[in-house]
Amino acid sequence: MALPAIRVDLAPPGSLWHLHHRALGWAALAAGALALALALGATVRACGQASRAGRQEGLTLGRTRDAERERVRVLNELRDVDVARELPRWHLAERILTERSLPWSRLTAELERSMVLDVRIKTLQRARGADRKVQIKVKGEALTRPAEAAFIEALQHNAFFDQVILEREGERQGGGVDFDCTLAAREVPPPFTPLPRYGPRRAPGQAQPEGGG
Repeated sequence: MALPAIRVDLAPPGSLWHLHHRALGWAALAAGALALALALGATVRACGQASRAGRQEGLTLGRTRDAERERVRVLNELRDVDVARELPRWHLAERILTERSLPWSRLTAELERSMVLDVRIKTLQRARGADRKVQIKVKGEALTRPAEAAFIEALQHNAFFDQVILEREGERQGGGVDFDCTLAAREVPPPFTPLPRYGPRRAPGQAQPEGGG
């Protein structure tokens, strides 16, 4: 009686690598290439950042050196300044700047704002007081003492002037009053407002002119 044939497969079972070694190989190669590209990109980026940081540091150091040289130059110039010789020029420049900050047009407008009838300004003189403030010396005349008092009171109520000093007054030949006063302008004057439309007002106690409304 014949023996039955037995089929024996001695080969080990196929693994994932054996079954898909070509696809896995290409995938591994692609992953390696991608990793290499990312590494190269990161390296290039880091080199660029380092280069920019180096240039920025160089510019900063350059500016620092320039600033230090400028500081030394200014200090040397200040050491060479003859204060006693330059002080009058500085005072002149300060006076010019102060006077330009309070132009004549503003001063005359504020005097016009404070005018009353029967008062006339004869002379104006601009000066500076011991406190370095701009002062206006005013010489004027008034037909009556109430008109003079109203004018001085109007100046005192004008916010443009910090101080009003009546220095002298006296009777005029033929009637009326002569007066001298000094006005100190504020260092920071208030904003300008338009002048009244109808000109000087009448002082208290002044009679209306004949035919007036």
